[in-house]
Amino acid sequence: MILARLSHAFRTQNWFAVAVEFLIVIAGVVIGFQIQGWNETRQGQARVAQALERLQQETEQNISGLRARNESNEERLAEQALMVRVAMSGELAPEDAETFERAVAQLMYFSAPPIQEGSYRALEQSGDLTLIDNQELISALNYYQGAVIWIENQHGSFRRGLTTFTDTLNEFVFHEPTDDPMVTRARVDLDRLAEDPRRQSALVQMARMHAIFGQYIHWLEGETVELCERLAQETGQPCEVPE
Repeated sequence: MILARLSHAFRTQNWFAVAVEFLIVIAGVVIGFQIQGWNETRQGQARVAQALERLQQETEQNISGLRARNESNEERLAEQALMVRVAMSGELAPEDAETFERAVAQLMYFSAPPIQEGSYRALEQSGDLTLIDNQELISALNYYQGAVIWIENQHGSFRRGLTTFTDTLNEFVFHEPTDDPMVTRARVDLDRLAEDPRRQSALVQMARMHAIFGQYIHWLEGETVELCERLAQETGQPCEVPE
């Protein structure tokens, strides 16, 4: 239709009509681009909103996992405190024998913090992270990712440190089978442990590593709570930690 009018205007040399038709075409193109841009912006905002909701849910799960780890760490550290006292004194009360041996057996179990990052990685890899225009939120997300990376590096460093004591530990700890083929019982030669200060020192250093890393996990829980509350401001949903 527009082409027909333009053709007629050219044939009749109606230059005013030609100019009007060109303006109509240009305006239509500009409006079309604007509508497309608005639609893309709305779609991007919707993607970001959904991603932030998933990220908040993941953060809530991380808080739950970290709190559970901190609770178990409190119990483990209490057992390791008893272990250190027994190792240094060489005296073990019968009622403490099971706790002592369990604490020694757990020294080499040094698992990573229970952190999930799938939602953040998906947001980053899809490029939707760049659609977030709130710089404070971007800074909060970047800071938290830096905290997680630091914790992971510390975990690797502590694990390497613990392996240096493996041979010393194996000199006085023996694993015996139980009725459950998946579980072994640690038997500790306390006399052999007590006769050598080097072995006692190794045990104390391993317990100290667990205590220090436990403090890191407490710190990470606090940082995760702060991030969750910041995300809640964006999503409008309260930060609810699952039991």
